Amino acid sequence: MRRTLIALALATPLAAFAANPTIEKITATPSPAKAGEPVTITIEASDTEGGMCGLDLNWGDGNRMPPKKVGGNHKNFPLTLQHTYTKPGTYEIKADGKRAETYLGCMGKVKYMLTVDGAATPAAAGKPACPADWALKGKAGKDGSFTCTPKKKGATKPEKELTCLAGTSYFFGSKALGCEKTQ
Repeated sequence: MRRTLIALALATPLAAFAANPTIEKITATPSPAKAGEPVTITIEASDTEGGMCGLDLNWGDGNRMPPKKVGGNHKNFPLTLQHTYTKPGTYEIKADGKRAETYLGCMGKVKYMLTVDGAATPAAAGKPACPADWALKGKAGKDGSFTCTPKKKGATKPEKELTCLAGTSYFFGSKALGCEKTQ
């Protein structure tokens, strides 16, 4: 009986590890991109059903996203994120597994080479524009971050993601949306 319990205790973490999604592909749109305009990064994986894992993303411009939980109670693959490059150049975007708190790292590694062309027209540094049925909560940060909250119950998710200033990325939740500082 004792040997059976030990075998079960060892097999459970191994089965969970085997079920970890495997990162297979990363894409960016638009590609090529323009400096100062947001780029949408999509990360795809296999074996995502019921799998949970941690993901590390290096944007290639000196910025990294802290290890992110994927699956379980968090957004699953395909994972879509936004980032804005401030300077033209060629950037190697890398996604690979890394432990995120209690989540083991995803399996696999992928790279994407993104070309960023010269500066687009600079983003407006004025008041952030919240979508219809949403209102600005507090003040916008000096870094361009801001949060919008629903004006009334049942406010719908906007059809398009907000355009965020360089150094910030779009976020959406049931009670808030906006642009938050990119780590």
